[in-house]
Amino acid sequence: MNLFCTIVIVSYNCRQPLQACLLTLTSGGHPPPIIVVDNASTDDTAEMIGRDFPTVQLIQNTRNHGFAAACNQGIRACASNFILLLNPDTMLRPATLQKLVDTMRAQPNIGACGPRVLNTDGSLQPSCRRFPTLGAIVCDELGLGRLLPHSRFAKYRMNGWEHDKTRDVDQLMGSCLLLRRTTLEHIGLLDEQFFLYFEDVDLCLRLRRTGWRVVFVAELTVTHLGGECSNTDPRNSLGHRYSSLFAFYRKHYPAWHLPILRLFVQIAAFARVAGGHREYWPVARYAWKL
Repeated sequence: MNLFCTIVIVSYNCRQPLQACLLTLTSGGHPPPIIVVDNASTDDTAEMIGRDFPTVQLIQNTRNHGFAAACNQGIRACASNFILLLNPDTMLRPATLQKLVDTMRAQPNIGACGPRVLNTDGSLQPSCRRFPTLGAIVCDELGLGRLLPHSRFAKYRMNGWEHDKTRDVDQLMGSCLLLRRTTLEHIGLLDEQFFLYFEDVDLCLRLRRTGWRVVFVAELTVTHLGGECSNTDPRNSLGHRYSSLFAFYRKHYPAWHLPILRLFVQIAAFARVAGGHREYWPVARYAWKL
Protein backbone atom coordinates (compact mmCIF):
# COMPACT_ATOMS: atom_id res chain seq x y z
CA MET A 1 0.00 0.00 0.00
CA ASN A 2 1.75 3.14 -1.24
CA LEU A 3 0.46 5.94 0.93
CA PHE A 4 3.34 8.37 0.46
CA CYS A 5 2.95 8.65 4.22
CA THR A 6 5.13 7.77 7.19
CA ILE A 7 3.85 7.22 10.72
CA VAL A 8 5.94 8.83 13.46
CA ILE A 9 5.40 7.58 17.01
CA VAL A 10 7.16 9.01 20.06
CA SER A 11 7.43 6.64 23.01
CA TYR A 12 8.49 7.01 26.62
CA ASN A 13 8.04 4.08 29.00
CA CYS A 14 4.85 2.80 27.39
CA ARG A 15 6.01 -0.52 25.93
CA GLN A 16 2.76 -2.43 26.33
CA PRO A 17 0.38 0.03 24.61
CA LEU A 18 3.02 0.68 21.94
CA GLN A 19 3.22 -3.04 21.22
CA ALA A 20 -0.56 -3.19 20.74
CA CYS A 21 -0.43 -0.06 18.55
CA LEU A 22 2.24 -1.55 16.29
CA LEU A 23 0.40 -4.87 16.06
CA THR A 24 -2.67 -3.06 14.74
CA LEU A 25 -0.67 -1.03 12.22
CA THR A 26 1.27 -4.03 10.88
CA SER A 27 -1.60 -6.53 10.83
CA GLY A 28 -2.23 -6.02 7.11
CA GLY A 29 -0.14 -7.33 4.25
CA HIS A 30 1.57 -4.05 3.36
CA PRO A 31 1.94 -1.84 6.44
CA PRO A 32 2.93 1.81 6.03
CA PRO A 33 6.45 2.95 6.95
CA ILE A 34 6.71 3.47 10.71
CA ILE A 35 9.34 5.36 12.69
CA VAL A 36 9.40 5.05 16.48
CA VAL A 37 11.44 7.69 18.31
CA ASP A 38 12.09 6.39 21.82
CA ASN A 39 12.95 9.00 24.45
CA ALA A 40 15.29 6.85 26.57
CA SER A 41 12.66 4.47 27.91
CA THR A 42 13.70 2.12 30.71
CA ASP A 43 10.99 -0.51 30.12
CA ASP A 44 12.69 -2.50 27.31
CA THR A 45 10.77 -0.70 24.57
CA ALA A 46 13.73 -0.85 22.18
CA GLU A 47 14.20 -4.58 22.74
CA MET A 48 10.50 -5.23 22.08
CA ILE A 49 10.59 -3.33 18.78
CA GLY A 50 13.76 -5.06 17.59
CA ARG A 51 12.34 -8.49 18.46
CA ASP A 52 8.73 -8.16 17.35
CA PHE A 53 8.76 -5.44 14.66
CA PRO A 54 11.97 -5.65 12.61
CA THR A 55 10.50 -3.50 9.80
CA VAL A 56 9.88 -0.57 12.14
CA GLN A 57 12.62 2.05 12.09
CA LEU A 58 13.78 2.84 15.62
CA ILE A 59 15.49 6.06 16.66
CA GLN A 60 16.76 5.47 20.18
CA ASN A 61 17.59 8.59 22.19
CA THR A 62 19.96 8.45 25.14
CA ARG A 63 17.89 11.01 27.05
CA ASN A 64 14.34 12.34 27.00
CA HIS A 65 14.36 15.16 24.45
CA GLY A 66 10.66 15.93 24.91
CA PHE A 67 7.73 15.20 22.63
CA ALA A 68 8.11 18.00 20.07
CA ALA A 69 11.84 17.44 19.57
CA ALA A 70 11.33 13.69 19.16
CA CYS A 71 8.54 14.27 16.62
CA ASN A 72 10.89 16.48 14.65
CA GLN A 73 13.52 13.75 14.67
CA GLY A 74 11.03 11.40 13.07
CA ILE A 75 9.86 13.98 10.54
CA ARG A 76 13.45 14.71 9.47
CA ALA A 77 14.19 10.98 9.15
CA CYS A 78 11.57 10.44 6.42
CA ALA A 79 10.91 11.94 3.01
CA SER A 80 7.17 11.22 2.73
CA ASN A 81 4.70 13.76 1.40
CA PHE A 82 2.54 13.20 4.50
CA ILE A 83 3.48 12.47 8.10
CA LEU A 84 1.11 11.05 10.68
CA LEU A 85 1.98 11.93 14.27
CA LEU A 86 0.51 9.08 16.31
CA ASN A 87 0.51 8.45 20.05
CA PRO A 88 1.77 5.06 21.21
CA ASP A 89 -1.45 4.39 23.13
CA THR A 90 -3.69 4.42 20.06
CA MET A 91 -5.28 1.80 17.83
CA LEU A 92 -5.43 2.92 14.19
CA ARG A 93 -6.32 0.78 11.19
CA PRO A 94 -4.17 1.34 8.06
CA ALA A 95 -7.37 1.79 6.01
CA THR A 96 -8.21 4.83 8.16
CA LEU A 97 -4.82 6.32 7.44
CA GLN A 98 -5.37 5.80 3.71
CA LYS A 99 -8.65 7.71 3.89
CA LEU A 100 -7.03 10.55 5.85
CA VAL A 101 -4.36 10.83 3.17
CA ASP A 102 -7.05 10.79 0.47
CA THR A 103 -8.76 13.69 2.25
CA MET A 104 -5.55 15.73 2.23
CA ARG A 105 -4.83 14.93 -1.41
CA ALA A 106 -8.31 15.95 -2.51
CA GLN A 107 -8.09 19.31 -0.71
CA PRO A 108 -4.60 20.82 -1.06
CA ASN A 109 -5.40 23.76 1.24
CA ILE A 110 -5.65 21.42 4.26
CA GLY A 111 -2.49 21.61 6.32
CA ALA A 112 -3.53 19.14 9.02
CA CYS A 113 -6.40 16.77 9.63
CA GLY A 114 -7.41 14.19 12.19
CA PRO A 115 -10.14 11.62 12.85
CA ARG A 116 -12.78 11.33 15.55
CA VAL A 117 -11.14 9.97 18.71
CA LEU A 118 -12.84 7.23 20.72
CA ASN A 119 -12.26 5.76 24.16
CA THR A 120 -11.72 2.02 24.46
CA ASP A 121 -15.43 1.54 25.24
CA GLY A 122 -16.41 3.26 21.99
CA SER A 123 -17.53 6.51 23.61
CA LEU A 124 -16.42 9.86 22.26
CA GLN A 125 -13.15 11.38 23.43
CA PRO A 126 -13.44 15.10 22.57
CA SER A 127 -10.44 16.01 20.43
CA CYS A 128 -11.20 19.50 19.11
CA ARG A 129 -10.90 22.77 20.97
CA ARG A 130 -10.88 26.45 20.25
CA PHE A 131 -7.69 28.36 20.84
CA PRO A 132 -6.97 29.06 24.54
CA THR A 133 -7.61 32.79 24.65
CA LEU A 134 -7.41 34.42 28.06
CA GLY A 135 -11.14 34.52 28.75
CA ALA A 136 -11.67 30.97 27.51
CA ILE A 137 -8.84 29.43 29.52
CA VAL A 138 -9.71 31.32 32.73
CA CYS A 139 -13.30 30.03 32.50
CA ASP A 140 -11.96 26.53 31.92
CA GLU A 141 -9.55 26.68 34.88
CA LEU A 142 -12.32 27.87 37.17
CA GLY A 143 -14.57 25.03 36.04
CA LEU A 144 -17.29 27.31 34.68
CA GLY A 145 -17.56 25.26 31.52
CA ARG A 146 -18.33 22.11 33.50
CA LEU A 147 -20.93 23.94 35.60
CA LEU A 148 -22.57 25.54 32.55
CA PRO A 149 -21.72 23.19 29.67
CA HIS A 150 -23.94 24.88 27.08
CA SER A 151 -22.97 28.46 27.86
CA ARG A 152 -20.28 30.72 26.42
CA PHE A 153 -18.11 29.73 29.40
CA ALA A 154 -17.68 26.30 27.80
CA LYS A 155 -16.56 27.47 24.36
CA TYR A 156 -12.89 26.45 24.84
CA ARG A 157 -13.70 22.72 24.97
CA MET A 158 -16.52 23.05 22.42
CA ASN A 159 -18.97 21.41 24.83
CA GLY A 160 -22.29 20.51 23.29
CA TRP A 161 -20.85 19.58 19.90
CA GLU A 162 -21.10 15.85 19.27
CA HIS A 163 -18.11 15.66 16.89
CA ASP A 164 -20.53 14.22 14.34
CA LYS A 165 -19.74 16.44 11.33
CA THR A 166 -16.58 17.03 9.34
CA ARG A 167 -15.57 20.66 9.75
CA ASP A 168 -12.72 23.13 10.06
CA VAL A 169 -11.59 23.66 13.66
CA ASP A 170 -9.04 25.75 15.54
CA GLN A 171 -7.02 22.87 16.93
CA LEU A 172 -6.93 19.08 16.90
CA MET A 173 -5.58 16.74 19.55
CA GLY A 174 -2.07 15.66 18.59
CA SER A 175 -2.70 11.98 19.36
CA CYS A 176 -3.48 11.32 15.68
CA LEU A 177 -2.56 14.23 13.45
CA LEU A 178 -1.83 14.01 9.73
CA LEU A 179 0.46 16.73 8.38
CA ARG A 180 1.50 17.78 4.89
CA ARG A 181 5.25 18.09 4.34
CA THR A 182 4.93 21.19 2.17
CA THR A 183 2.98 22.79 5.01
CA LEU A 184 5.79 22.08 7.47
CA GLU A 185 8.29 23.48 4.99
CA HIS A 186 6.15 26.64 4.93
CA ILE A 187 5.58 27.19 8.65
CA GLY A 188 8.38 25.16 10.25
CA LEU A 189 8.40 21.99 12.37
CA LEU A 190 7.06 21.61 15.90
CA ASP A 191 8.41 24.20 18.33
CA GLU A 192 10.83 22.37 20.61
CA GLN A 193 10.44 24.82 23.49
CA PHE A 194 7.27 22.82 24.28
CA PHE A 195 8.69 19.77 26.06
CA LEU A 196 5.27 18.18 26.50
CA TYR A 197 1.80 19.58 25.70
CA PHE A 198 0.72 22.59 23.60
CA GLU A 199 3.10 21.80 20.76
CA ASP A 200 0.03 20.72 18.78
CA VAL A 201 -1.89 23.86 19.74
CA ASP A 202 1.04 26.03 18.68
CA LEU A 203 1.30 24.15 15.38
CA CYS A 204 -2.41 24.52 14.62
CA LEU A 205 -2.33 28.23 15.46
CA ARG A 206 0.60 28.75 13.10
CA LEU A 207 -1.25 26.80 10.41
CA ARG A 208 -4.40 28.89 10.76
CA ARG A 209 -2.49 32.17 10.84
CA THR A 210 -0.74 31.34 7.56
CA GLY A 211 -3.93 30.35 5.73
CA TRP A 212 -3.84 26.56 6.06
CA ARG A 213 -6.97 24.67 7.08
CA VAL A 214 -7.17 22.35 10.09
CA VAL A 215 -9.91 19.78 9.49
CA PHE A 216 -11.69 17.32 11.75
CA VAL A 217 -12.82 14.24 9.77
CA ALA A 218 -15.86 12.88 11.59
CA GLU A 219 -16.40 9.68 9.61
CA LEU A 220 -12.95 8.27 10.46
CA THR A 221 -11.99 7.05 13.92
CA VAL A 222 -9.01 6.14 16.08
CA THR A 223 -9.11 4.57 19.53
CA HIS A 224 -7.02 6.36 22.17
CA LEU A 225 -6.33 4.94 25.60
CA GLY A 226 -5.24 8.39 26.81
CA GLY A 227 -2.55 9.31 29.33
CA GLU A 228 -0.75 5.95 29.31
CA CYS A 229 2.65 7.64 29.49
CA SER A 230 1.72 10.59 31.70
CA ASN A 231 -0.42 8.79 34.29
CA THR A 232 2.67 7.22 35.84
CA ASP A 233 3.72 10.64 37.18
CA PRO A 234 0.70 13.00 37.31
CA ARG A 235 2.51 15.78 39.19
CA ASN A 236 5.29 15.94 36.63
CA SER A 237 2.74 15.81 33.82
CA LEU A 238 0.80 18.74 35.29
CA GLY A 239 4.02 20.72 35.65
CA HIS A 240 4.78 20.22 31.97
CA ARG A 241 1.22 21.13 31.00
CA TYR A 242 1.21 24.48 32.76
CA SER A 243 4.80 25.29 31.85
CA SER A 244 3.87 24.76 28.20
CA LEU A 245 0.66 26.77 28.57
CA PHE A 246 2.64 29.71 29.93
CA ALA A 247 5.22 29.33 27.14
CA PHE A 248 2.37 29.39 24.61
CA TYR A 249 1.14 32.67 26.09
CA ARG A 250 4.61 34.21 26.05
CA LYS A 251 4.90 33.32 22.37
CA HIS A 252 1.47 34.26 21.04
CA TYR A 253 -0.36 36.72 23.30
CA PRO A 254 0.28 40.21 24.74
CA ALA A 255 2.60 40.25 27.77
CA TRP A 256 -0.10 41.50 30.14
CA HIS A 257 -2.14 38.32 29.60
CA LEU A 258 0.39 36.07 31.30
CA PRO A 259 0.27 37.41 34.90
CA ILE A 260 -3.54 37.31 34.82
CA LEU A 261 -3.42 33.72 33.58
CA ARG A 262 -0.90 32.72 36.27
CA LEU A 263 -3.10 34.22 38.98
CA PHE A 264 -6.21 32.30 37.93
CA VAL A 265 -4.23 29.07 37.42
CA GLN A 266 -2.91 29.42 40.96
CA ILE A 267 -6.36 30.14 42.40
CA ALA A 268 -7.83 27.14 40.58
CA ALA A 269 -4.94 24.91 41.68
CA PHE A 270 -5.41 25.86 45.35
CA ALA A 271 -9.13 25.07 44.99
CA ARG A 272 -8.32 21.65 43.54
CA VAL A 273 -5.86 20.92 46.34
CA ALA A 274 -8.54 21.88 48.89
CA GLY A 275 -10.86 19.45 47.12
CA GLY A 276 -8.44 16.59 47.63
CA HIS A 277 -6.41 16.72 44.40
CA ARG A 278 -2.96 16.90 46.01
CA GLU A 279 -1.22 16.45 42.67
CA TYR A 280 -2.02 20.14 41.98
CA TRP A 281 0.04 21.35 44.95
CA PRO A 282 3.22 22.01 42.88
CA VAL A 283 1.15 24.04 40.41
CA ALA A 284 -0.42 26.06 43.22
CA ARG A 285 2.96 26.64 44.83
CA TYR A 286 5.07 27.36 41.74
CA ALA A 287 2.59 28.91 39.30
CA TRP A 288 4.69 32.08 39.14
CA LYS A 289 7.92 30.18 38.46
CA LEU A 290 6.86 27.77 35.74
